[in-house]
Order: sequence, then structure tokens, then C-alpha cells
Amino acid sequence: MDYAEKLESMLALICNDVYKIISAHLDQAEEYLDRGELSGQTRDLFQFATQNEGALLRPVINAAAMCDVFSVLRDSLLVDYHMDHKELGRAGEILNQSLSRYCWREDYRQYQDATDVRQMRKFLTQWEADPSWLGGAILEGALVDPFGDFVILACLISHSPRPFQTYQKILLLTAKLILEANGISREDRTFFADLKQRLKEIESSINSSLPAVPEPSSSGKPQAEPTAGEPEQIQPATALQQGLQELQTLIGLDSVKAEVTSLTNFLKIRQQRIAQGMPVASQTLHFVFTGNPGTGKTTVARILAKILYGFEILKTSNFIEADRAMMVGGYVGQTAIKASEVIAKATDGVLFIDEAYTLAKKGAQDFGQEAIDTLLKKMEDLRERLVVIVAGYPNEMAEFIESNPGLESRFSRYIVFEDYHVADLCQIFELMCRSNAYELTPAARGNLAIILNRVFADRDENFGNARLVRNAYERTLSNHANRLATSDEPITREALATIEAVDLPYEIAKEFNRPYDLSDSQWRVNCPHCENATTTELSCLGEIVKCKSCGTRFRCPWWNLDRDTVPSLSGFELYERESDLNGYDVQEEAEKADGTGAG
Repeated sequence: MDYAEKLESMLALICNDVYKIISAHLDQAEEYLDRGELSGQTRDLFQFATQNEGALLRPVINAAAMCDVFSVLRDSLLVDYHMDHKELGRAGEILNQSLSRYCWREDYRQYQDATDVRQMRKFLTQWEADPSWLGGAILEGALVDPFGDFVILACLISHSPRPFQTYQKILLLTAKLILEANGISREDRTFFADLKQRLKEIESSINSSLPAVPEPSSSGKPQAEPTAGEPEQIQPATALQQGLQELQTLIGLDSVKAEVTSLTNFLKIRQQRIAQGMPVASQTLHFVFTGNPGTGKTTVARILAKILYGFEILKTSNFIEADRAMMVGGYVGQTAIKASEVIAKATDGVLFIDEAYTLAKKGAQDFGQEAIDTLLKKMEDLRERLVVIVAGYPNEMAEFIESNPGLESRFSRYIVFEDYHVADLCQIFELMCRSNAYELTPAARGNLAIILNRVFADRDENFGNARLVRNAYERTLSNHANRLATSDEPITREALATIEAVDLPYEIAKEFNRPYDLSDSQWRVNCPHCENATTTELSCLGEIVKCKSCGTRFRCPWWNLDRDTVPSLSGFELYERESDLNGYDVQEEAEKADGTGAG
């Protein structure tokens, strides 16, 4: 049974059980609601569903069940603050047999057969902005976990926790499948553990309200719950394909991509020599990643885990992320145990140690050296079953490796993660916006490019890169919300989705406190196909344009200001690379273009 079939089977069971229990005891259900057992909003939804002799009760229960699934799915997608392409694909896979339970609603009928990433993103965006009872905009009137309330009602009526136990398994399964789509991170485990704990607390509360009757499972034995951290293993060829695709979709990181591609070529030839029965040299595949925070080190490490598994260097694509706190104890003997436990979890996969130089802290009472010694021994003992990647700031990592001959001999592959350039920072911000249904106005794009240019010019060793962009994005959303909340104008759907220039966080850049007037500005752009160079006006920034020389359609870059066209910026230093002038997101389908010309 595949994911979609399993989820639909469980949903069919729980929805049918809840409907049968409530529909057979409507008077009793109303008594519980009258006593305030559940929220007033749930009572309103219940009354709506049971009007006209309960004609809407079953479809409302079906839609409410999906609403709770969507809520957990959304939260799982956003553990790392953006909707990952691969995770959205997994969402489409697991929901493709169940969407009809929700999409009988008129506004959602177009999504009944939604399976691809684009449709799933559109669907979740619409649902997240829906303020109706069964929408996702919980701050604007939508119910929080509406089906959970119906399930609790069914438990109270039937004097059994069984409906909630099934409900709990559905939510945990949904979260597990999404979190495992892109490898399990520390944040993923924390989210899963928190979700599991919340559900357990609700179950305990239900049990305390019920008569003390033992409730075995249908088999008479406790049923195992899904656990995060034990992903269903995919085939090596699939993992390799996924890893290479993910690598190429990363913004920037050209030198990193080149290094990983070189490694991939080496492993490909190595694999072919093995297939021909030829000898292959033993190679050290432990890595040192150096770079400032937010440059993609952890992301690339996860991709490497898939690639190494894809070439069958490792038996699994297992990826374990660790730090000093997970490996160093507070007393003699504890550190070796902690470090060994972490390494055991990573065996047959990749162990990623962030800020690895903190293991080498000096002090009479520090046990970091014990962790290093344990790591070195395990790297030797498990040299065919473990790849270790250590990461951190460039200078600190150089000192760390040079401080111990054992480290120098075992880590022979270095990948340097340069700071993201202005164009990269702009594209990361744009990706965050589009992933969450926000659009930048041309003036917002232009001013954001100026802000990020100044921040890049003033950067130091603490420059946050993508983390800085995340911070700027979150401040922007806060400013956007404050502007709309204090406006006398009606809040339209367009307003909810539009980031204006005034919403940007000018305070992150020196000497900036307000938007620049860019109405007469010109922006440099090259056609990515014929390299025709021209300038364009503000309104074209970020839009699909057409090269007048060769007809290629592409998205106009929005970070190459012609400084002379904004007199108030005289003396402002612009940072750009030759490649940044090229248009991006080249369009293959004519209907995607708006006909705007460039060049």
C-alpha cells in the first residue's frame, strides 16, 4: 500500500466512525457542546453541519478532517521556514487520493486532482488565506483543528479513546512523510517530538474524562506509531538523481557546485571501473566545509549524503547533524559514550558536525579532546561505513584541523562556501516571498536591491548571508502586517499578498531610513541567450520580458541599478558580477510571458 492509499484508508476509517457516532447521538452531542466542552466556533460549525436533518454533516466531517491534515502538513513544510520543492512534491503524492474530501467546496473544485508541485503550492496558498471555518487563516476566523474537536466529541459520546488514537496516527503519519522527504534535521525531530507530545497530552485529557475501560487495538496488541528519523529507504539511483537536482536548484554557490560536480565525476568513473572488474584506489571522503553562517553548508551536506548513497559508497542516505553539546559530556567517561552514540546513529551514512572547532576548547575541565579522540578512532574503525563532514568559520576551522595531525590526515577534501553576492541575496528573498504567496512591487524590488547591496558592502566575518535574508524577510512581513492592520482601507486579497517599498527593513543598512524614489531609475540587463545588453525601467524588474534581438523570454534581473539615474545615490558603491547582468528563469512557453520588451 503506498502513502496515498494508506492515508486515504485511515481517513475513510476515522471519518466514517466519527460520522456514525455523532449522527446517531445528535442530542447527546448538543449536550456536550452546550456544556462548553468544546469551543463556541465548533458549536457554530456543528449547527451548520446538522441543519436540514444533518445533510451536510458527512461532507463537513470529511472537509474538517482534511483541514487538520493540511494544518500539520503546512507546519511540517515550514519547519525550515519555506516550502521546499521536494516536500511539496511529497505532499502532492500523499494527498492525491484524499483531496476530494475537501474539494467539494466550490472555491476548491479545481484542485480535486492536484498532484504536481505547482498545483499543490497554489492550493495551500489559497487554503492558508481562507478565513472560513474550514480554511487555514486561523487569525481571521478559521477554526484551529476543527476535526480534532469532532473527534473529541466522538470519544466523549462513545466513551472510547479509539477515534482519537486513529486521528493521532493520521497526523503523525502526515508529519513523518513530509519531514522525511528531504532528510531528517534536528529541527524536524524537535517539531515531530512536540507534535507527538501535544497529541499525547490531548489523549491523556480524553482518557481522564472517560470511564476506566481498557481499550485494546483491533489486533489485541498496541499498534506501533510512526517515528521520525527512520525514513523509508529509497533506491540509490533515485537518491542520486534527487541529490544532483537539488544541487543545481540551489541559488548561487557556483564554486561549491563545481566541487561537488568534480566529486560526482570521480565517483562515476570509480563506479564504472568497479563494474569492469578493475581496481580502484582507496579514497578519503571526509570533508571540511568552511564558510560564514547561512552559506548553505548544512544543505549541501544533506545533498552529499544522497550522492554518496547514490554511488553506493554508503549503505544509506542517513544524515545526522551534531554539535558540541551532543558529543561532549561534563565528567570523565561521559564524552566517549555521548560521542559514540552520535556516531552509531550516523553509521552507514553522513555525520555532519557544525562549528566543529568548539570540540577543541582549551581548559582543565573540558572534555572536547576526548570527543575528538573518539571521533578519530571511529573514523578509522568505520572507514568504509562512515563519512564525516566538519564545518565552521574559515579561520577557526583551519586552526582546528592544524591542531591535530590525526585530523589533518583524515580530512583531505575542502569545500569553501563564499558569502552570497547581492544578486544571490535578492533571489533568496524573492524565493521566500514566492514560497509563501507574497509578491514584491517593482519599487520594493529596487529598494531591496539597494538595501542588500549596502549590507553586502559593509559585511564582516559575522555576515549572516541567507540567515540575514531570513531576518530581513521576517521584519518585512511584520512591517507589512502593521501597515495593513492600521490602514483605514479594506484589506483585500491583493493587499495581503503585496509587499510595498515602505514594508522593507531599512534599519538593517547603514544610513537608510526610507524608500528611495526610483521612478526614473534605469536597470542594466543582458539577454541570457544572445547577450544583448540594454537598460530597462523600474516596472520591468522581476517581470518576464522578451529580448527584442532574439525573442528569448526571461525574467528581468532587479539588482543592477544604473547608479547615475538616481542622483541621491551618488557615491554609493555597487557590487555586481558580470553574470549578474544576465536575465534568469528563461521561459520555454510563450504563454508565460506578458509581452514586455527588453533590449
